[in-house]
Amino acid sequence: MALYLKNKKKIETIFEKGFIIKADGLLFKGHDFKDDEIKYGVSVSKKLFPLAVDRNLIKRRLKEQAKNVKLTGFLSKGVSFFLIYTSKKVLNSNEIKRRIEGLSKKL
Repeated sequence: MALYLKNKKKIETIFEKGFIIKADGLLFKGHDFKDDEIKYGVSVSKKLFPLAVDRNLIKRRLKEQAKNVKLTGFLSKGVSFFLIYTSKKVLNSNEIKRRIEGLSKKL
């Protein structure tokens, strides 16, 4: 089971030294910390979605679909990652799920 990433040093490391995988409307940034934890975070740009209501809706959908697809099952132990939403429109849950599945095939 993956936990939500809260450690600021790990987040900075992911963004500075991590690997990147791009998919349709999503960006996957990850880093292997070589520990036994799989942690993740989600991010939605305030520039793309100025209303907090929209950002929070997208975050909830991303978290739920990442669990449904079992995105952490494709990763080895110790890899922490961030899912960054880059699409310019609010997508429904099914579309987000399809895009996360496409992203998981690239892993």
